Amino acid sequence: MPVIRISNETMERLKKWAEPLEDTTETAFVKVLDTAEKTLDSPRSPLRPKKPEAVRPPRQGNKQDKLPEMEFRRPLLEALYEMGGKARVNELRPVLEKRLAPRLRSGDYEPVSTGDPRWWNAACWARNGLKTDGYLRSDSPRGLWELSEKGMHQVEAWSAKEPESFIDHLLAMPSAGEDSDFDHPRSGPRRLEI
Repeated sequence: MPVIRISNETMERLKKWAEPLEDTTETAFVKVLDTAEKTLDSPRSPLRPKKPEAVRPPRQGNKQDKLPEMEFRRPLLEALYEMGGKARVNELRPVLEKRLAPRLRSGDYEPVSTGDPRWWNAACWARNGLKTDGYLRSDSPRGLWELSEKGMHQVEAWSAKEPESFIDHLLAMPSAGEDSDFDHPRSGPRRLEI
């Protein structure tokens, strides 16, 4: 049995917990410990030891070092549209990376906890947002990303607003021929006869 030495002040404090002529030093300690344990087991106890906070490793880079998640939505929809409206994840990922490569930043290539690069994690989050907003189907089988009717219409609307090529852009511009002094009405777009 271990021998414990305590100060006179501590012994006086311990006597307050003991019943005279009933408790020994050990039974008084047991009463103190029982009370302390009950108090500690209470969820509201101020004496309850705090759980150590998880230590997170410092983030590499900063917010300016990665492409914002919203920037993944349109390229994702357009890539799916070009792939016929649906694609398996393993087929879509390289297509999307190629499409995004000129815009990705150094922080986008850092791995996240799953081991995937940050840009792919952001694309997956963008997919969830697009699903919630109704642009992607929520009933697609696992591993298949699929445009909804709303998503198809959105990509088609974007395509209709943008000229297909530089030639189309030039054809849509008014002619600056003889009326280039702007005193006369502009001639407007014309079709090229080839």
